[in-house]
Amino acid sequence: HTGSVAFHYPLVHSVKVRKIHDAKSVPFSLGTLIRNEGDPPTGIADADNAYTFFGDTYDFYYNVHGRDSIDNHGLPMVGTINYCEFSCPWANAGWSDVFQRMVFGQGYASADDVISHELTHGVTTSESNLIYAYEPGAINEAFSDIWGEFVDLTNGRGTDTDAVRWLMGEDIPIGAIRSMSDPTIFGDPDRRYSPFYYEGPFDNGGVHWNSGVINKLAYLLTDGDTFQGYTIEGIGIPK
Repeated sequence: HTGSVAFHYPLVHSVKVRKIHDAKSVPFSLGTLIRNEGDPPTGIADADNAYTFFGDTYDFYYNVHGRDSIDNHGLPMVGTINYCEFSCPWANAGWSDVFQRMVFGQGYASADDVISHELTHGVTTSESNLIYAYEPGAINEAFSDIWGEFVDLTNGRGTDTDAVRWLMGEDIPIGAIRSMSDPTIFGDPDRRYSPFYYEGPFDNGGVHWNSGVINKLAYLLTDGDTFQGYTIEGIGIPK
């Protein structure tokens, strides 16, 4: 009679789901939930950084690739801060295919590129499931570095000065661990026949070291540079 809407409900449901737990430095604990999707900040830096950077990673994959979370089916992004294993604090961060979540040692949720790097391991598992050893493993690691840095360079957070462009992990407690523009700075190869190219059994066949080959390629394709006597014109992140 009045023309007003008496009732309505949405058919589009929220797809970004973030859950942050705190292990409180109890070895191997996955922690208790301290921040759920839509909750206000906790005041705990690691928890709030993880929540924010999870969102930045989700947004990049959704807006750029049309991808709904890690598995493209809305998988909740779950993380545990203050995680540790045999000793605490644990100076690392990682993605667990077993627990379908990220775990952060104390202070290791402070870097947007590292968080996006680890979440991208979940994307790789969902898509190509590359063997985590030797050349497939190096490709796996490079994919994580590439998308981690793409998020870092586009989200407007963290340290984004020219001096740290293409550095991986500049905001974690120990500082940067790799350079994508010049992998040799950290003793990683920038080409297949570099003297730094590793062919032994350690690091699952050098997955973190030999990723430098594709990291260098990504840098050249994106920004452009002169390398090995060739001048490459960069085409930017979107292309």
